[in-house]
Amino acid sequence: MNRLKTITLSCLALCFACSACNTQTKEKELTVKEALTVRHSVRTFTNDTLTNKELTDILWAANGLSRETRRTAPSAINAQDIELYVCTAYGVQRYEAPTQSLEAVTDQDIRPLFMARNKFVLSAPVNILLVSDLKKFGDRMPDEAALRFAYIDGGIVSENISLYCTSVGLGTVPCAPPLDADTLRKALNIDEKHLPIMYHPIGWPEE
Repeated sequence: MNRLKTITLSCLALCFACSACNTQTKEKELTVKEALTVRHSVRTFTNDTLTNKELTDILWAANGLSRETRRTAPSAINAQDIELYVCTAYGVQRYEAPTQSLEAVTDQDIRPLFMARNKFVLSAPVNILLVSDLKKFGDRMPDEAALRFAYIDGGIVSENISLYCTSVGLGTVPCAPPLDADTLRKALNIDEKHLPIMYHPIGWPEE
């Protein structure tokens, strides 16, 4: 009886995964459980661009304002240290969570600065760069702890991006090769207390 139950549950799980894959379209959003089932890394993208609403929805899911002073992503001591930079061929914009808007940073295409090991990033219409503002931790913890929590907070935001993209049919992959922090800081006009952590190329997956 237990063996039959195990086989039945396994079959149901397989059917569920296949069903989720078949319903993944631009029009139908997946549930969290469905997104967890079919989530995978995507490195090839179509030439289709993202609309402003599609982009801001991704950013809100990543680390937007969910209510009053809270974000969609938790952070150590609620520091809300992770900043999001939208990088395209036309420049960089910083996501402003309180107003759900984008602020122009530079018209420089900085994607080549972090494509050394991942040349496919240029084929994605958007790359979202995650940067931790270590100043947000203040004097409440030593520098070593702040660095540790910065990477943890970045990982949480990264997972939000992955799951949301999967839920709406978009493709992405978290990328964290060694980044030239000083060069990126100069390009983005940010100080040394900002730590570039990782980035997500995002686009519609190539079939």
